[in-house]
Amino acid sequence: MKFKKFILPLAVVTVAGISLSLLYKRPAAREFPKLQPVLDQFAAAGMEHASPAICTTECHQEILEEWQNSHHGLANAPLFEIDNRRLTANEGELLKQRGMRYHGRPDTAVLEEKGLPDYPVVGSIGITPLIQYLLLAPDGRIQTHDVAWDVGLNEWFSVFEMDDDPEDPRKPGEWGHWTGQGMNWDANCAYCHMTEYEKKYDPLTNSYNREWSHMSITCIQCHPKMNVHMDQIRNGNKEFKETLTPRQMMEYCATCHSRRDQLTADRFVAGDIYEDHFQLTLNDVEGIYHPDGQVIGENYVYGSLTMSNMGHAGVTCMDCHDAHTTGFILPVENNALCMRCHGTGEKVGETETPKIDPLEHSRHKADSTGNLCVECHMPFTTFMGRDPRRDHSFSNPDPRLNKELGIGDACTNCHQNQGIDWNLDYAEQWYGPEMNADRRTKARLMQDIWDGTAPVTERLKTAIREEKNRYWRSSFISMLQYVPGDQEMFELLHACTKDPEPMVRTTAIRILGTANLSTAEKSALYNDPIRSVRISAALSTPGMEGIPESLEKELLEYLTHTADSPMGSLRLASYYSSRGNREMALKLTRQAVEFERLNAEAYRLAAIQLHTNGDTQGAFDYLTKALRIDPNQPLVHFNLGLLYAETSNPDKAISHLNQAVQLQPGYEDAWYNLVVLYWQVNQIPTARAKLMDALKQLPDSQRLLQLARQMPPQGS
Repeated sequence: MKFKKFILPLAVVTVAGISLSLLYKRPAAREFPKLQPVLDQFAAAGMEHASPAICTTECHQEILEEWQNSHHGLANAPLFEIDNRRLTANEGELLKQRGMRYHGRPDTAVLEEKGLPDYPVVGSIGITPLIQYLLLAPDGRIQTHDVAWDVGLNEWFSVFEMDDDPEDPRKPGEWGHWTGQGMNWDANCAYCHMTEYEKKYDPLTNSYNREWSHMSITCIQCHPKMNVHMDQIRNGNKEFKETLTPRQMMEYCATCHSRRDQLTADRFVAGDIYEDHFQLTLNDVEGIYHPDGQVIGENYVYGSLTMSNMGHAGVTCMDCHDAHTTGFILPVENNALCMRCHGTGEKVGETETPKIDPLEHSRHKADSTGNLCVECHMPFTTFMGRDPRRDHSFSNPDPRLNKELGIGDACTNCHQNQGIDWNLDYAEQWYGPEMNADRRTKARLMQDIWDGTAPVTERLKTAIREEKNRYWRSSFISMLQYVPGDQEMFELLHACTKDPEPMVRTTAIRILGTANLSTAEKSALYNDPIRSVRISAALSTPGMEGIPESLEKELLEYLTHTADSPMGSLRLASYYSSRGNREMALKLTRQAVEFERLNAEAYRLAAIQLHTNGDTQGAFDYLTKALRIDPNQPLVHFNLGLLYAETSNPDKAISHLNQAVQLQPGYEDAWYNLVVLYWQVNQIPTARAKLMDALKQLPDSQRLLQLARQMPPQGS
């Protein structure tokens, strides 16, 4: 879609405006007191230093033309006349089904949706394959609607259509409902769709004082020190020399093209170190990646690239992509892009690239899909309902992992009619039964940890010791949270806190904590050269107390900036609680559940925070609410069990702890407390029986084995 297509002749605009005024009653402007400032901000020309116009000389005209119609150039936009016509046409079954209708007014379209107040439309994000519209909430928040426009098919659809029952769309208060914080533009979209964006969130007023330099992604966002370059131009020097290294350029791309936690208040500048401002999400939670590393949920590419052999070898974004067009530097349709390295066998960094003959390697005809590198090694996964994106883990298709663990593979995706066994036979004939040995080892280990049904501790320790890839090693370290600890594990984690890789140090201290470290070791972590390590060390310190003043400032910046989410608000509540500010802690705790009123986990964590601040009844109320939302949450039953035990109601405590271990048989803490509670109420035979059940599930648990040694002998 070209930028110029949005601009219609004046006569068309005038006619459209008149027709809308006749068809619809215009709401009075006073109905939306926050609207005009936002419309003005979206329509503003932007700051001069950030304008692409400063590059419209003979130097960069071609690049500018490529950029302005790209995903970066049109990442965020005010409403154009084509948008207003599309909205107020109110066409499509989905709008009727959802009870949605847009009506026009002189300044913008307004959404009426059944059961909700009116929301004016202020702008849009995206150009293809879909456009999401931005709506202004009564409290000044800007929200992205899940009902988006499919540019190719010219129809409305829900970005959750692959997950939700169309007859039962998400409700207000559920994660993903368009009025909730999970679909808030400032919290989730704006940083990556704008130039020099600052959200300036204030947790005290729960509001944004957003600022930016220019709409969408302009030149200055990626090219630092442009003022120096412009001074050179004015002095007659038109030479431009890129000062960023390939890794620095990749890490700038990664600020948006990654699933991550943000550590600073929008302060990253191109050339900075990624891990000084962000912490990359690992493969340590089910649902983001498959056990072998192939993508499931949105991770925006960088995590996949980092875990891949290519990323580990030093391949960066610019080896394949043109930043101005966001397209490829060479065609993929004839394998030219991949053959740029794999056709020559040249080195990437210190790694020798395997030299490949596509026909010999693929065993498919030259003009077939099966002979295209990207089809086999970068299969599509569809996000947001209709946005197919290629997997950057550069996996090898493996029908065996598909058969064993249900992990999709490109062979079976293409040859669906033949079935998995047919594909598996060919794969092993062509590439050998030991193909993908390393990936299979990783996948089986990860799946066994998720399932909790096989001994994994020793295998996990071995994986941590032997893994070279920093992403996988960090993910394995994080997986230690799911297995019983022992002295050897402590020593392994302790060693990892001194690893050369910041990602490894960050993860190790998060799992280990600082409680058992020496003063010198804690000081080294608190003063680590990389902020992600420092922040993790602070968060892992009991009460976040006793940290250096400089780190205290960094910690508070991080906690405040990310407090506009349920978990972020609870983290900041914990901080204020540890500093004795009970009033602020309680305010933020209650604010957390308001962000997602149907989020059981938010209520559970909020209940813990309320209890910490002395509100036991509030904790009971929140846990009860969580159980109504999701009665099958083992963690909620566990916390209720502990709370009932603390308030001298052992019968209810035992009931909830039993439910916790039934729902999650590998739940060590629940088993331990259940056995101890039976013991405390003098039901020794039952305690002993439960302990035996627990050890069947967790035979390597040192805590449970110690409990067995302390248990009174049978018959006593």
